[in-house]
Amino acid sequence: MWASETMTVAEALQVSLVGFAIVFLSLISLAIFVKIISAAVGSIAGKTSQKPEASKAASKPAKKVESKEDSALVAAIIAAVSEEIKRPVDKFKITSIKRK
Repeated sequence: MWASETMTVAEALQVSLVGFAIVFLSLISLAIFVKIISAAVGSIAGKTSQKPEASKAASKPAKKVESKEDSALVAAIIAAVSEEIKRPVDKFKITSIKRK
């Protein structure tokens, strides 16, 4: 296959297919690795993240959102928190948002 200076169309296709296979197998293995690490870190973080402060924060009343821009920002924050803690929105309550 590598003895001549040129390749035939069949050889070129074979090299291309091998290259694509290597790339996609690498991507699949990376995706599996990320899932495994995410599950391991999630199980470790899930055990240590339970704090008694959540019951104190739930008793304070929340401020009302004033403008539409603020409501869009609050909605984005709630969606991000929901995605991060992997819980539906109706299973938690955000009582205050402070800008840092």
